[in-house]
Amino acid sequence: MTIFKDAAYENETFKNVQWEDELEDIEFYNCVFTDSSFQSSRLTGCSFDSCEFTRCNLSLVEIRNTAFLDVHFRDCKMIGIAWSAVGGFLTAGYDRCILNNNIFSDMNLTRFTFTSCALVEASFHNTRLRHAAFDDCDLSGCTFSQADLSFADFTTSRNYYVNATENTLHKTRFSLPEAVSLLANLDIVLE
Repeated sequence: MTIFKDAAYENETFKNVQWEDELEDIEFYNCVFTDSSFQSSRLTGCSFDSCEFTRCNLSLVEIRNTAFLDVHFRDCKMIGIAWSAVGGFLTAGYDRCILNNNIFSDMNLTRFTFTSCALVEASFHNTRLRHAAFDDCDLSGCTFSQADLSFADFTTSRNYYVNATENTLHKTRFSLPEAVSLLANLDIVLE
């Protein structure tokens, strides 16, 4: 039996779904996904508008030409996703998610909020993160290169390293002692 046999779903709740195949050309509007797994599946030409994912596993999902509009991810495991390949719109919020090894390159993530997330070894290359908030996030090994971090807020996050000469920092907010990492790439001696 196929769970997703229709071309569109509106105001639906999906619980305990275990999906490993491709979802293609399906629209979801105001849908809720709870305790479900889409691990290693492929999303092609889909649209998720005003949807919520709670306690879902989306690790290693392959995304192609799929739009995420006003989507909220809560307590989700999302390891190894290349969001750069979305090919559609991405406006999302992430709360208490594991986003390790995710790639957010060549994207506009202005005003995005990451709250209590693990972004270990994630990559933000050539990413616009103006006014983004990293609230209580673990950024161990996270890479920021050629990123616009103007007005971004890192004050409650930890384990970050931001190369101040390689990224745009304008009124970017940091706090001590973590902000000392901004000096790491400079040829200076701290005593």
